[in-house]
Amino acid sequence: MTHRDLAQKRVELWRLRPDLAPNDEKEIREFIKLAGFCYTYHIPKDAIPSLIQTISGTVTSNTWNTYPQQNDPYQEMLNETFRTYHKQKLFVEVGVFGKHPVIVYRDVFARLYRIIGSDVRGGYLSRRKRNTQLENAILSFLQDKGAATRKELRLSVTKPRKKDGNELSKALDSLARQLKIIRIRQGNVIDLQWITPEHWNPQLCEEAVTLDRDEAIEFLILRFVKTAIATSRKALKRFFKHIIPSEFLDLTLNSLIQRGLVVVDPELIIDGKRALKTR
Repeated sequence: MTHRDLAQKRVELWRLRPDLAPNDEKEIREFIKLAGFCYTYHIPKDAIPSLIQTISGTVTSNTWNTYPQQNDPYQEMLNETFRTYHKQKLFVEVGVFGKHPVIVYRDVFARLYRIIGSDVRGGYLSRRKRNTQLENAILSFLQDKGAATRKELRLSVTKPRKKDGNELSKALDSLARQLKIIRIRQGNVIDLQWITPEHWNPQLCEEAVTLDRDEAIEFLILRFVKTAIATSRKALKRFFKHIIPSEFLDLTLNSLIQRGLVVVDPELIIDGKRALKTR
């Protein structure tokens, strides 16, 4: 495989042409299910798609590197997607991968929750930090209320000081990074709410804790490689750096290669190394 081949395959799989772009929210749902995870608006360097690129059917989109604009037809299609599937809880936005929200399908979410979101812990993957007083206040409020906007949280759990907005943002980011809270939207950018995973989908969380942790990690790595079509060990570590420790990712990836579930491409070079892909 050459870089040109990879680019063409991504255009087709990620639907980055006007004639391949989704026509309605059902096709968007099917794309999210296929990809497993994709950025909402961010145009990524990592090897997963951006949903807004797929909706617009373009490889690049300068407009969507910033906050989405109102009255945009692509935004309206995205809003309708969330409105249609909000009650079905098929996918959700998470903050565990960094500062840009990533939409994950329910099977991917279950594996993430098993690894870092639940109280089921195991050895070297347990790297929890102690919550701050504000973080505990946010969790307590959400556990009682169920879901809340940022404004509701600011009025309920912070003191009226100038720095409270910044402190609240840091607390929300910290909790989202640990999968203690997730973002949901009723169908509009201004309708963003925070909720605990257990309130969002208690049945899925209960199912997730019964999964085998090591198999969950393998599932996420394989899903990423498949969605990327071809990628690198370095890209995997970048994407999962807040979830899977580097040394454990190496061990898991080596096992997948030894078992033939991930193979090394003899021609394609990514990040200075021969690329990895699924068989």
